[in-house]
Amino acid sequence: MSSAIGGVLMGEFRFGQDLVRALLRDQHPDLADLVLRDVDGGWDNQQWRLGEELAVRLPRAERAPALLSVEQRWLPELAVRLPLPTPAPVRVGKPSGLFEHTWTIARWVEGEPADHVPVTRVDVAEVLAGFLGALHVPAPADAPAIPTRGIPLAGLQEEAEVGFEVIADHASAEGAREVWQEAVAAPGWQGGAGVAAW
Repeated sequence: MSSAIGGVLMGEFRFGQDLVRALLRDQHPDLADLVLRDVDGGWDNQQWRLGEELAVRLPRAERAPALLSVEQRWLPELAVRLPLPTPAPVRVGKPSGLFEHTWTIARWVEGEPADHVPVTRVDVAEVLAGFLGALHVPAPADAPAIPTRGIPLAGLQEEAEVGFEVIADHASAEGAREVWQEAVAAPGWQGGAGVAAW
């Protein structure tokens, strides 16, 4: 399987529902007969809605299994102190002859991605600030350090350029680039790593 998913980005490879159903029957048979529906989106992991309250996440990019293991360890701890619903894992799928990587059954969080719908709540800034305030606290000593996250912005220039290409025709594109350049030029964070860094 590794060769099939190595280096894959969003939308370039999709697993079939038959695999997900087989994994459920093999490792979580009490959930295997719940309705299974494809869900659009996902970069490193492909996702399905399982019944009304759960989601299944299978890694499909080379870096995804390691990141999924981090989620499995840390999202349950974060979820208990965050003021908004969090898709914390409720069960963990183990590598097997059907699928060689870890996978997750997580809590389904109802809603629409914020980049797909207009903001209609008048208190959205306060809600977001409360969430970020709860998230940005000093990390435990054994918190993971992921080398591609929580790094100086200059290390993300290549990814930023891809984003700027996507919005190149937008009226705010130049303004967005200026904000990015100011952020890259700002002094680096001198404090310790925070939980949000991963």
